[in-house]
Amino acid sequence: MVRTRLTTGGFAEPVVADTAKSLAKQGHRVILLAWDRTGKCETTTTTEWGTIWRYQEECNLNKPITFARRLPGFLSWSTWQILAFQKIEKDMILHYHDLDTLIAGVFTSKLIKVPLVYDCHENYPGLIEGAISSNISKSLHKLEALLIQYCNGIIAPGPADYARIRNMLKEGTKASFAATKEEAFEVLNMPHNDFLNSKLTRGGNQKRLETYPLRRIEGRKRVGKFRLLYIGVLEKHPSRGLIETILTVNKMKGIQFDIGGFGTLVPTLKRLSQKMDNIQYIGSIHPDNIPLQTIECDAVLMALDPANINNRLSTPNKLFEAMSAGVPIITCNELLMGQFVEREEIGLTFEWGKWDRLKAILMKLMFDKELCKRLGKRGRKLAEKNHNWEHCEERIESMYRYVKNTSS
Repeated sequence: MVRTRLTTGGFAEPVVADTAKSLAKQGHRVILLAWDRTGKCETTTTTEWGTIWRYQEECNLNKPITFARRLPGFLSWSTWQILAFQKIEKDMILHYHDLDTLIAGVFTSKLIKVPLVYDCHENYPGLIEGAISSNISKSLHKLEALLIQYCNGIIAPGPADYARIRNMLKEGTKASFAATKEEAFEVLNMPHNDFLNSKLTRGGNQKRLETYPLRRIEGRKRVGKFRLLYIGVLEKHPSRGLIETILTVNKMKGIQFDIGGFGTLVPTLKRLSQKMDNIQYIGSIHPDNIPLQTIECDAVLMALDPANINNRLSTPNKLFEAMSAGVPIITCNELLMGQFVEREEIGLTFEWGKWDRLKAILMKLMFDKELCKRLGKRGRKLAEKNHNWEHCEERIESMYRYVKNTSS
């Protein structure tokens, strides 16, 4: 596996770790070649699912030009590592994460004649559209449409990206830049079996429910202040409305806003938490500790600026963390996620930029404990029925079988 980023402490992100665990369970030896962009972690670490090998060069997550300049060094390093592993490994399958690694994946796959799996985590051109020019984003979209034709298997992260990649496989570079909300909802309603035994499958950010034990959820006791939680990337762009939420919550009584994660906003968040009694920066949270933090909160915040197309159509980690933990999620009604939340009645939504509406939602949840409980229970039941990692694991196993059968 090849990935250009790690999370706190140099560990794999939750969805990468879950995929690796599933592959190890199926009998694969998993090696993750990843870029330690702090440059401070150990070179190698053994995990429960395999080994992480780290390329150590400092590179800020929020500096796309610096990243683009240093990316070839990481990709060259990962290719040399794979060439070395090929001498001792049999039946190798390359598994490259996201578009920023894919060109090297196609090159290496063709060079050593082994199958390639593309694990797409988001609409990458759409994600970076606001950070770079529109023309570059469109060029990256066309590049992705060309490169996926050389992949033996593809994992799409959510319904919108499944529809987008399905269109690119059919139409190539003429495919639209993003799927429509109608196409995304069509995929969301597809039966599980439709994702099996195929080159393209749907993975995503669904959670392992054993890490969100029902006995812990049912036994929790709500005392003290209403606890609003956000754990994730802490960057200015694309905006997650964190500063605006802080300013909104600071004027309220009986509520605590806890923020965890890493990124360039951390110094600002630390200063604000020192000045404001009901705002707390809780530090970088290890992925293994996120379930407990989520179970112990009263609501999860996932506001996203809908001006960014990737934001509008994403189904991010926070959605499935909240569902698995049995707590309501608060998001924006312009988003695909927001419409899903409204339709399934698993949280509440507000219009982006209308922070007085966010305040009204928070007060509603604070003073209507039965509503809060009901929304959370619906989310958990939905996670148990359709949106859990067990479904993803079966799809990944089926797709890997397809790759082996069609590549031999």
